Amino acid sequence: MKYKINISIKNLNETKFLAKVISKIIHPKVLILLKGKIGTGKTTFTSYLINEIAKEKTKVLSPTFPIVNTYKFGDKEVWHYDLYRLNNKNEFYSLDFEIAFDNYVIVEWPEVMEDLFPKKRIELMFKDFGDYSRKVDVIFFGYDYPFYNKVWKLLKQKF
Repeated sequence: MKYKINISIKNLNETKFLAKVISKIIHPKVLILLKGKIGTGKTTFTSYLINEIAKEKTKVLSPTFPIVNTYKFGDKEVWHYDLYRLNNKNEFYSLDFEIAFDNYVIVEWPEVMEDLFPKKRIELMFKDFGDYSRKVDVIFFGYDYPFYNKVWKLLKQKF
């Protein structure tokens, strides 16, 4: 089953609100995949999301060069991946996903190895319209209608 919510984001405050909503519905073992071209707001969204999970100010860096950054907050751990530079599946298998999936997992550029991810996941597709204006499709794969509806009720408070 697949459910989709389409929203328009006009500024960084709305990006932050989206991250806050997503932080309320996720928990460890919920996979978040972020898609979109370079500069569409994936890492900015991730920064807001990690700060919401942490409940404290945290500097979030793009994992483009290290491929993965981890953040630990008490008993919470977030694994932030950027698969943009991966060339083959052997590289993917060396990234400790079997350990990461017991925690919060956020993946930018999942298209590179998408067939290796669990079918149950939340995808956010970012499209840039300039001047911080974005269209974001939030797609729920493998979740039931009550879960989708809960998220929709939270999002429609602002969008």
